[in-house]
Amino acid sequence: MTVDQKLNIIYILSEKSSGSSFLFRSLNEALGIHEYPVTKHFESETLYWTKAASVLHLPQLKMLASSVPYSAMRARTEIVDFLELNLGFLPPHNDDKQLIFRGWFEIIKKFGPTFIEKSPHHLMQNSALQLMKEFELEYNDVLNCHYVCIVRNPKDVFLSQFRRWNVNPIELENQWIINYMNWFSFSSSSPEKCTLLKYEDLVLNQAEITSRICSALGVDSQTTFKESSRKSKASKQSSFFGHTFSESVYHLASLLGYTKQDIAGRSNLRWSIYHRYIRFIYSPAKRLYTSLRGI
Repeated sequence: MTVDQKLNIIYILSEKSSGSSFLFRSLNEALGIHEYPVTKHFESETLYWTKAASVLHLPQLKMLASSVPYSAMRARTEIVDFLELNLGFLPPHNDDKQLIFRGWFEIIKKFGPTFIEKSPHHLMQNSALQLMKEFELEYNDVLNCHYVCIVRNPKDVFLSQFRRWNVNPIELENQWIINYMNWFSFSSSSPEKCTLLKYEDLVLNQAEITSRICSALGVDSQTTFKESSRKSKASKQSSFFGHTFSESVYHLASLLGYTKQDIAGRSNLRWSIYHRYIRFIYSPAKRLYTSLRGI
């Protein structure tokens, strides 16, 4: 297989609620991708590499509002089910790591020549990132790996996760910092394969940004976009966001392209009322509704 015939994989990395789904759909449209493996998770997420880290008993951090990290038994069962469902077979292997690597390559080969993997569960886990890098090195002769990290104004990210999952903003600060510190560390080893972009820039320049990513792959962009980003509930409510970020968040956000003025919240009555409503009324009612429906 020549360099021109290499397969491509784009990994989309981010904190949750940062626009990875919009980027995923934008790239699918630009690259003309119409088929994706069946997965039990929402929004075409596989959680493949965090499951792989669990199977191989590698250390992982507990994610907020998530089952990650999985137990080794559950993770292996779900990887095997995923591969059998989408490939119709399990590739020959001598151990779990070989199964994970060969299975992932077969997925890329079947759903390529360019495959996009989106999971906002991987950036937090150094063990998952290192497995992705090991996989890249092992298949370097036949595969090009590209890593795209998307970041969004923390004010919108924190509001979204608070509204959807009642995530404590103070606890989320630690997770958000770990995610993007991991990105700086991970991307420093091969910056030519890594792209950092802001969600707000993608919304304004969708065709330009996706064309630039496609160009890096050596693929023409089909820029006939039918979808525009809708303003999220979090964005609509950000005017009264009242959480005060730590100096660590402000500093890291500045490295990602956001000023203190961009992300700063201020204490106000609307935020106090909204905060109590989400914590003590909306979230408990949502959990009860979900429980009654058996979701």
